[in-house]
Amino acid sequence: MRYEVPLCRIEDVADVSAEAFIGSNDPIGNYMFQNEPQHLLLKRIFFRLLVTTCPPESVVHAVSPALEAVSIWYPPGIGYPDDGGADPFGGQAFADAGTKTRIAAVNEVIAALITHLGREPQWYLHLVAVRSAFLGQKYASLLVRPMLAKADTENIPCTLITQCQTNVQKYEHWGFRVTKAISVPCSQETFYAMRRPCQVGRGVLTEPPQQGF
Repeated sequence: MRYEVPLCRIEDVADVSAEAFIGSNDPIGNYMFQNEPQHLLLKRIFFRLLVTTCPPESVVHAVSPALEAVSIWYPPGIGYPDDGGADPFGGQAFADAGTKTRIAAVNEVIAALITHLGREPQWYLHLVAVRSAFLGQKYASLLVRPMLAKADTENIPCTLITQCQTNVQKYEHWGFRVTKAISVPCSQETFYAMRRPCQVGRGVLTEPPQQGF
């Protein structure tokens, strides 16, 4: 049973997102803010805005009202998040002059992958976040699998953008496949566009590995 999160709790969902991504030592946050003395604060701002800037049409689920884990999907027809073009810090001055350059480089890669995904009708998985105390309990699966089944009944593909091979392997267990990979210049970071075609009649989905998910 999933809990449909009401719009009035979006700030709580943002807090879960920040806790989950910071707790998992997210590599992109580490890359962008690597030389910032206030890196934890900046990461929190960044990962909260991944939620608070979502359009109201987004489908937001949690495993329960306690928000142990959350997911956000963009339904067909509402476009993509503005991750690739937004400045979440409003021109804020950083301690390290290179921080703005790294943020811009990440934004350019994401924008290119969004363009690659195209405009066909699709369910776009914006994020899945599991609080660190609840990792390994298949909460991500409880959130993702029903939406994949819904997309199958609608004969609509699912898409997402993620980073690092560990995440890619997790999503591959749900039928997603990499369609394009772009590395962030002058870094070891790579982002991946992934697509999952309709799976009707193609067999039962396997469970992803529990580590970190």
